[in-house]
Amino acid sequence: MHQIGGDVGIAIGMYYVCRIKRQFISDPWVATMSQTQFFGEKSASFNGLFNRKHFGFRHDLVGHPLFQLDRLAELSKTILTASDGKWSVNHNVLYKPAETVPNSAKQWDNFKPADIVPEAIRNIRESAAWVLITGADLDPDYRELLNQMLADGERSCGTEYRDDIIWSTLSILVGSPNSVTHYHVDSESNFLFQIHGHKEAHLFDADDRTIIKEEDIERFLAVSDAHIKFHPDFEKKATVYELRAGDGIHIPPYAGHWVRNLSQYSVTATALFYTREATDRAWVYQCNHVLRSFGFKPTPPGQTVNIDLFKKGLIKALSTSRPQNKYDHLRSGVRWLTAPSRILGKFTNKRARA
Repeated sequence: MHQIGGDVGIAIGMYYVCRIKRQFISDPWVATMSQTQFFGEKSASFNGLFNRKHFGFRHDLVGHPLFQLDRLAELSKTILTASDGKWSVNHNVLYKPAETVPNSAKQWDNFKPADIVPEAIRNIRESAAWVLITGADLDPDYRELLNQMLADGERSCGTEYRDDIIWSTLSILVGSPNSVTHYHVDSESNFLFQIHGHKEAHLFDADDRTIIKEEDIERFLAVSDAHIKFHPDFEKKATVYELRAGDGIHIPPYAGHWVRNLSQYSVTATALFYTREATDRAWVYQCNHVLRSFGFKPTPPGQTVNIDLFKKGLIKALSTSRPQNKYDHLRSGVRWLTAPSRILGKFTNKRARA
């Protein structure tokens, strides 16, 4: 009798194993994930451009189940629950009505309560919404995807950068037709993947000092609320990428850009990260900002190696040894360095109002 019961148990177990196995194999994304190329082979021709120049590539993420609207709506609930309705640097959901005219002054304005985001995502074709999910990698499925993106990017670009990464995250932008992402500059390295829809991305050279000056970068990195303005004349120097599902762009730090969705709703994923090398360069810029505020004319990064070592060493010594978020990695040192002047400024303003 025990033997019969054991045989039945084994048979039932084998039945469910077979069902699970068939389901696993029938899902093309699950079955082929280990063979998926997140970057097409063409991107291998861009050796040496990583973190220096923007360039386009192809990817194989179109149709991925993690980027279906229902799944993204559930992800937004996960992030909203984790943040408990409060602003979090590591993970948050930003929502605002879609805008159709580029305006660099409005990139981080006009945000609304995010409780309607899940429904706005599900109805993104008609909801006239602009939704940014940051810290999607809080969800283990998206964390695994981010790791695979970075690994395949390293293979394709011919640059070994993963061991140099000190912080990374996955952000997802969901936008209604004809909406814009206003002109802005990022401090992170960026691999952008267009998953659904058709858009135009206008990118600018991070090394063109008629577009972005040394002082602009210094202030952007040293002052938390600093934004870089867009001038219409910049557009003459724009490289315009027509992005369809399956296209991607690498955007190096400080390469200004703005984006317009066309007739379809858009889903875009961005793998964002800081490398140690790029962070060291940012620390030199921050030190230069402080020097410039005292009337000096500091040399840009890369021109005087020994002086650069001193500048980044100073900021590093002042930075927290236990960073909790990207701002701790990048800005904790310069916050300490500029604290006396900020305190003095507040005291002076208070006396002036008295």
